[in-house]
Amino acid sequence: MAWWTNLFHTDAPMPLHDFGRGINANINPDERQFFDDSAEFFQNKENIKAYDSFLNSLINFKAENSNENITIEIKEDALHFKIYQGIAVIHGIVTEQNIEAYADIAKVDNNNVAFQRRILERNFQLTYSRFYITDNKVKLKIYLDNTTMTPQKIFYPLREIALNADYEKEFITSEFKSVQLLDTAHVIHSSDEIIKIKYDAMMSWIEKTKDALTRLPSNDNASILAFTYLTLLFKIDYLVVPRDEFSQKLIEKINDYFGEEDKLVGQRNDDLRIYIDKMQTMDLTFFSKNIYNSKNSFSPMEKTTHDDVSQFIEESLAKIRWHKTNRFTQIIPTIYEYIAFYMLYNYGMHPSLQSLVHLLVEISHQDFFSALGYQKLYEEETFDKKAISRRIENAIEPYQAVHPELVAFGDELNYSSMEEFHQSFYLQIKHLDYTEL
Repeated sequence: MAWWTNLFHTDAPMPLHDFGRGINANINPDERQFFDDSAEFFQNKENIKAYDSFLNSLINFKAENSNENITIEIKEDALHFKIYQGIAVIHGIVTEQNIEAYADIAKVDNNNVAFQRRILERNFQLTYSRFYITDNKVKLKIYLDNTTMTPQKIFYPLREIALNADYEKEFITSEFKSVQLLDTAHVIHSSDEIIKIKYDAMMSWIEKTKDALTRLPSNDNASILAFTYLTLLFKIDYLVVPRDEFSQKLIEKINDYFGEEDKLVGQRNDDLRIYIDKMQTMDLTFFSKNIYNSKNSFSPMEKTTHDDVSQFIEESLAKIRWHKTNRFTQIIPTIYEYIAFYMLYNYGMHPSLQSLVHLLVEISHQDFFSALGYQKLYEEETFDKKAISRRIENAIEPYQAVHPELVAFGDELNYSSMEEFHQSFYLQIKHLDYTEL
């Protein structure tokens, strides 16, 4: 299995819809062969063939059909390609000597000094690519020599240009509304039905959250408020999958909470409360403009070791024990939700673990998933044990050849209640063994 597989792709069965900001698709079934062929072609200085194999290894699939997240065409003495990443498209051309790739970002107005300053400052944050202006267009570009190129060396420059082009175009929709974006015809907005399901669900979650907070004890409850607000925002980010201005503001509020350590927890909670109150006034028209389907070739999350995941789970379960001991039992279900959504927001997990954590979220939010057409795994306080065990096996089995100690655990779970189910599920994934052969 190629070295980046565990970072960015999965060949375990995935949901029918896209959730979260990562890739929700299967890797190319011939990914490993394409990668090996690419490395050999580079070594033999057959660079166009090497890029052809490498780019093919990054194509992902849904239900055995290509997502066409990457298109490739070889004509004359060059390879032409496109890489789709959210709202951005990377256009590239490869010769035996070099690779040049760019993304059209936006039209530039010479009078918009703030926007031009933003573009120049962004270049200091980049390693391989650069923003530049030509013919009143802002572009993001890489240009690399192929003399000593390898699959590893080209992966990170392409990832950087793809993720930053997507991010910058979303940022523009939020902060520079008068600036016209370029190259967005590929974006397909979600159906009215899906948009309404997500909108109604979000408003229901907000209302239930605010209602639950009215029943909190009158003594110090800063940690309870924090868990409650953050769980709601993580949930919206993962399940609703907002884009553009909505996404930018949501991520900004989450990141500010964890980044503004000079502020007291109470102050940070107030900031989240104000934002959630404002979100509740969002109309369906604005919401629908910020919900669309996109092809993704790279994940924004960095790889997380399973040791780090295990440590986070242990620390989180300790917080649950503390709240139980101190009789703050009403927050326990929320903390169980928080653990899953926090991991999905922050961690680049092994694809099997990604699928398992998603399964836990799906079981916990059956009304939402049922509205989207999914099989119910939990209904009237009863778990579908066989279906859950099958999903766990489907998430783990594809990786047992590489990780022989990775074992399905459906029969080991405690199905007596939702709380016990969460507890046993987290303990099982905490102790998963990803030792390789």
